[in-house]
Amino acid sequence: MHIEDIKSLVNNEVEVFSSKFGIKYRLPPVLGVASANDPLWFRIRGIHPWIHHPRELLKDVESIIVFAVPLSLEAVESNSKGMEPSIQWLKEYFLTNKLINHLSQAVADALGRVGFNSIGLKATHDYDRETLTSHWSHRHAGYVAGLGTFGINNLLITPKGAAVRLGTVLTSLRLNPDARPEVEYCTVKRGGRCGECVLKCPVNALKNWSTGKFKCRDWIEVNDGKYRDAVGGVCDACGKCSCGVPCSIKIPE
Repeated sequence: MHIEDIKSLVNNEVEVFSSKFGIKYRLPPVLGVASANDPLWFRIRGIHPWIHHPRELLKDVESIIVFAVPLSLEAVESNSKGMEPSIQWLKEYFLTNKLINHLSQAVADALGRVGFNSIGLKATHDYDRETLTSHWSHRHAGYVAGLGTFGINNLLITPKGAAVRLGTVLTSLRLNPDARPEVEYCTVKRGGRCGECVLKCPVNALKNWSTGKFKCRDWIEVNDGKYRDAVGGVCDACGKCSCGVPCSIKIPE
């Protein structure tokens, strides 16, 4: 199996899901590949010791495939105003998590059928609530795989912006890794002036993330309790720092 086969599978699965649920994703999804031999995995582990090296999850892993599903323009625009998250944003968050879980497993199964050990990782909800740590970070994996760079909102800014949902597949298939960007995508990290994402946060969590991340957790749990019935599933989300900002749907100029 070649990378183009994997991209085609991902594209087809997203298109089918999009049609079924009436979500106008900003297609196509973005996909990147990292090597399990990349020394950056050890650097990440040194900074965030709770994040596993890929070989702790799949012993014979050779490649890490990371994909970004760009949320719809309608969802982004609906969530760009006010303090409360929009119902459309929350519904798309809930449904896209389901899509990513399905998509990760579909890619892993397809690779398994042609003889490669593979596992798909959950979209979310596999973290420790008290410490807010997890054995895997799709964002960091996306960075290693060349999907983008981090913004000051701690999100990965991809060619389709930061308003995306990420998924990961580990496989024993050896694929050519993608190069990482040579420049920062975040305007502030390039030395420019912006910071709009910090101002958009309803609970000021981004001003001091070491303590602010717990404010963020509490806020999204409030949203889940308030809107779960209307959404039809778990919607512990907000998304304000990725909506109505220069990096929402593209790399800022």
